[in-house]
Amino acid sequence: MKRSGTDTCCLTLPLRLEKWQEDRLAKRFEIARQIYNTMVRAELKKLRKMELSQPYRSIQEQIKALDWKNQNDKQQLRSLYNERDQLLKKNGFMEYGFKSDIKYYYKYFNDNIGSSVAVHGIAPQVWASFEKMIFRKEGKRVHYKKRDDIHSLRGYSVTGKSGGVEIIFHETYIEWKGLKLPLKLSPHNAYETEMLSRRVKYVRLLRKPGKRKDRWYAQLSLEGKPAIKHDPASGELRHPVGQGAVGLDIGPQTLAYSACCAADLVELADRVQNIEQVKRLLLRKMDRSRRATNPDNYTDDGTIRRGVKLTHNKSKRYQRTQRELRYLQHCQAEMRKRQHIELANHLLTLGDRFYVEDMAWPSLTRRAKETAISEKTGKIKRKKRFGKSITNKAPAALIGILEQKCYSLGLPGVVKVPTSLKASQYNHQSGEYTPKPLSQRWNNMPDGERIQRDLYSAFLLQHYDPQTGNFDPVLLQQDYPQFVQYHHCAIQRLSAMPRTLSSMGIQRSLR
Repeated sequence: MKRSGTDTCCLTLPLRLEKWQEDRLAKRFEIARQIYNTMVRAELKKLRKMELSQPYRSIQEQIKALDWKNQNDKQQLRSLYNERDQLLKKNGFMEYGFKSDIKYYYKYFNDNIGSSVAVHGIAPQVWASFEKMIFRKEGKRVHYKKRDDIHSLRGYSVTGKSGGVEIIFHETYIEWKGLKLPLKLSPHNAYETEMLSRRVKYVRLLRKPGKRKDRWYAQLSLEGKPAIKHDPASGELRHPVGQGAVGLDIGPQTLAYSACCAADLVELADRVQNIEQVKRLLLRKMDRSRRATNPDNYTDDGTIRRGVKLTHNKSKRYQRTQRELRYLQHCQAEMRKRQHIELANHLLTLGDRFYVEDMAWPSLTRRAKETAISEKTGKIKRKKRFGKSITNKAPAALIGILEQKCYSLGLPGVVKVPTSLKASQYNHQSGEYTPKPLSQRWNNMPDGERIQRDLYSAFLLQHYDPQTGNFDPVLLQQDYPQFVQYHHCAIQRLSAMPRTLSSMGIQRSLR
């Protein structure tokens, strides 16, 4: 399928279904899961067969013999990787190859899953898993989908047809192979009305976990950029866009921003709490239920039996607990996304150019490799870093949402500043770089001011000059007195915050 060259935006609408329609959709999603798993198994066999071939083994042996750190071997390694990629594509390991292979698996379920959904809805998901493992090295193996693990299905659009040849959008309902799924519309919503007036490229059906049952949605991919929201009472823009540069210093849990009209330090997704303790209790409850329902799977000492076929019976209590856990995680994700969107809208009111350091977030989630001894206690330091904080707060997702909003509004967007600039060590008054430990959260300025470290880094990033690749010293001296006033107001606000669990991350930085 040729990719569209026009802009695309999405509108998600809930479906108003009866029980039999929900059951029919659940059945089709389960069929899609079986097709997915069947295709994964077939492609894994093909991959193993290719890995045993002589040309592939020869290339792999040559790659292992070379060192990427050696400058003389880099060019040869690049050519070997390109040769290996060409060999993979020749054997069908590309998206179009997977779309061609799926024709052998979906035809047995043609009454429920047609060619459009299979080729353009299931095959790309299988290819995405193999692409991560083979080309991007983001995993060691491709996993099969468990029950209820397929969350979305879509077809593709054809000129003259609204929403595709299989999953078709009509004005008030979605049609899919005899199923008419009514939409829950809001006729007095001006934003929704304007979005529905555009051409529908294709329709995606979504399944999200609910408190007692799954919830179903239709996501319409529409032509053009998102409609601009207005206040229905006054007619003014609901999210006006400011002008000027904004510096962002983002961490695993907090965001410091500095603009010409404001500066503040906020906690990312402060309504998203750490649910690890609740998850641990629910997982223990599920484990007890699983052991009671499948006693033959375990030996007398509690370990899993080896060499026998295991049973996977789930009691109703287990299914209720499993749904409770899934719903808890879903609520966390939805709340985190909603708060990120609200914060991005607030940042857009401050300026139209954003400067943030280019952070390698995956590296911050990994455990430390070296074993260090604490000078205070003499004990071994913990090797964990920021994995749970990044999981709960998702700082990279905020930057992604901000970039997407800037693109849809036609703004310059987010500029990634290289970390070699060392914004956390630079002092614009002395012009010197002073390394600081991570625990030191305050900067003692030559003029006697005591400035919070993250806020000062955001102020420096605000005055980054992309042409010179450095900070602008003239503007720094000019805007510094105004920044100090904004800084004092932010610190007073944070100091007055009640010492709750959600504010602990910020108040620690004020010590």
